[in-house]
Amino acid sequence: MGAAAGFAATILFAAYNTGLGVRYASLWHGSIGIYYLLLSLLRGILLAAERKTEQKGPEAAERCRKRTFLSTSVIVLALNAALATPVSLMVLDRRPVRTGLIPAIAAAAYTTYKVSAAGIRWRRTNGTILEQELSMIRLVDALVSLLVLQNTLIIAVDGSISRHLFRLVAISSAGILLLIFVVSAVWFARSLKISASQKTERTTR
Repeated sequence: MGAAAGFAATILFAAYNTGLGVRYASLWHGSIGIYYLLLSLLRGILLAAERKTEQKGPEAAERCRKRTFLSTSVIVLALNAALATPVSLMVLDRRPVRTGLIPAIAAAAYTTYKVSAAGIRWRRTNGTILEQELSMIRLVDALVSLLVLQNTLIIAVDGSISRHLFRLVAISSAGILLLIFVVSAVWFARSLKISASQKTERTTR
């Protein structure tokens, strides 16, 4: 139920931001909406793959998990690297849209939910490799939601980034983006290690 609720929340938030992007011709909201849609698609692939392994034997299930993990880790790394575009738009204040308090309230509610859920799930992570990857995606989701909340609050309150806010926004955005990329890179390195171990196993057989 928790996974389904989180998946539904992300889909709704993605659709909401995409709608704002279309309505206001906002590249920022559009790119964030597309990012969350792709993240939801990736989460759906992982959930479906994990459910599919329940019908297989232990060895076949583990092979299926490893194949899925290898392919999705590359996608996660590329997807999170692409976050540099909306973050740059935010820092450079290329967002000619002032949407009011409703998006700020929605972003705050979503961020609160995602950060708390990611923290709880992360502490409980001891399942299969795909379940661990889902926990990592939840963490990244929560970190991105912090970026969205920061941007939305600035738009709602000030309408743009003032000089005294520019440095703070740049540093905080760069810090969050760096953390997201580090998490993704560590996960990708883990996938390479698994790939290498699989090749070693095939060679020794």
